[in-house]
Amino acid sequence: MLGSRSNWQSRLCWIVLKGTLYGSWLLGVFPYTFDSRKRQLKRTRWLLFYGLIVNSFLLVKMLYSEGQKQGSQEAFTRNTVLEDIHSIVGIANVSSCFVMHFLNFWGSIRVQDLANELLVLEYEHFASLNEKNCPKFNCLVIQKAVAVIGLLLTFLSVTYELHGNNFSVDMVIVNSLVQFSINCNIMHYYVGVLLIYRYLWLINGQLLELVTKLKLDHTVNPSRIREFLSLYRRLLELKGNIVAAYEYHMTLVLITGIACNILAIYFWIVLNISMNINSICLLVFPQFLLVNFWNIWLNIVACDLAENAGKRTPKVLKLFADLGLKDIELERSVNEFALLCSHRQFKFHVCGLFTINYNMGFQMIITSVLYLIYLIQFDFMNL
Repeated sequence: MLGSRSNWQSRLCWIVLKGTLYGSWLLGVFPYTFDSRKRQLKRTRWLLFYGLIVNSFLLVKMLYSEGQKQGSQEAFTRNTVLEDIHSIVGIANVSSCFVMHFLNFWGSIRVQDLANELLVLEYEHFASLNEKNCPKFNCLVIQKAVAVIGLLLTFLSVTYELHGNNFSVDMVIVNSLVQFSINCNIMHYYVGVLLIYRYLWLINGQLLELVTKLKLDHTVNPSRIREFLSLYRRLLELKGNIVAAYEYHMTLVLITGIACNILAIYFWIVLNISMNINSICLLVFPQFLLVNFWNIWLNIVACDLAENAGKRTPKVLKLFADLGLKDIELERSVNEFALLCSHRQFKFHVCGLFTINYNMGFQMIITSVLYLIYLIQFDFMNL
C-alpha cells in the first residue's frame, strides 16, 4: 500500500499507520478485525461495545470532574468575557467529542464498507504498482503524526506550565486519551482521502506511460483506458461515501479548531497585555496556535491534493487527443473518460456548506481574524 519500504520515509510512514491502527484498537475507535483469508474487515460486537464503554467512561470522567479547570483563575477574574468564552469553547469541545464518538459507532457499518472497498482496490488493482512510492502520501502521514504528538505535548505544557491550573494526574491522562482517540478517528478519514489521492496519482502515471508508448509508435489496448475509467468511477463513488461518513466529523473539527485558536490568542492578550505578565510560559499559546492550525491545515491539504489529482487526469487525457489517435475504439474510450472527468470532480463538499480545499482554508483564516477583531472591539474597555 505504501510502495517499497526501502527508504526511511516509507518505513516511518508504515510505523505511523501501524501505531494508529493499534491505538485505535486500544481506545475502541476501530471496532474491526481483519480476515486474512478474505482480505476484508469485519466488525465485531465486543470491540464495538468495548469502545463504547471506554470512550463513554473517558468523556463522562472529563465532563463531571470537579475543580479541574484549565486556565488561570486570575485571568478569569480580570476578564469575565474570557471566562465565558473559555466555558463555551470547553462545552463545544466536549459536545463535539460526544457527537463524533456517537457517529463513529452509529456509522461503523458504513466505515467498514469504505475500508473494504479500499482493500479491494489495493489488492485487486493497485498491488502491482506498490513498488512506486508516492512521496507526498508518506510525507503527509508522517506530518499528521507529528502534529498529533505536538498537540499532546502542548496540552501537557499548558497543564504544567500555566499558572493557576490544578489538573490531577488522572485527569491529565483522561484528557490526553480523549484527545488521542479523536485524532485517531480523524486519522481514518485523513488516510482514506490520501489513499484516494495516491490511487489517482498512480492512474495518472499509468496514463502518461500509455501516452509515451503511443509517441513511440507502440499500440495501446483500449481495454487499459476502460480499466482506468472504471477505477476512476469507483474512486468517485468512494469519495462520496467517505464525505457522507465523515462530513460531520470534519465540520466539528474545523469549527472547534477555529474556536480554540481564537481562545488561545485572546488568552494570550489578556495575560500578556491586560495583566502585564511577561513569562516564558506564555509561549505555550503561540505554540498551541501553530500546532493546532498545522493539524487542521493538513486535513485541508489532503483534500486539496486529491481534488487537484482529479483535475490533472483530463489534462493527461488531452495528451492522447494531441497525438491524433487513429484507433477509433481507443479514441472512444478516451473521450468517454474525459467526459466523466468534466462532469464529476473530486471535491470534498461537506454538509452542503463548503468544499474543503485551499480556498476554504484561507477563508477560515480570514474568518478567525475577523472574529478575533470583533471580540477585542466588544471587550476593548476591559483589556
